[in-house]
Amino acid sequence: MRPNIVLTDEVPGSPVAVVEVRAAPDGTILGRRLVKASGVKAWDDAVLRAIDRTDTLPRDVDGRVPSSMEIVFRRGD
Repeated sequence: MRPNIVLTDEVPGSPVAVVEVRAAPDGTILGRRLVKASGVKAWDDAVLRAIDRTDTLPRDVDGRVPSSMEIVFRRGD
């Protein structure tokens, strides 16, 4: 998802957004929800758009994809 983050606005500091992502067993993203906003709307919006641009999540080493997970997005990582 990280390569899909496109930020056109200047973002101050190092904002952190936490997003819950729901996925089908094959990794297809079914939905996303901002669990903890970063306080910088431009960053939060960019993160949500990046998830929308991502079709599927990669499988774990055991070939599975969790049905729900929280992902932390930090600006500057």
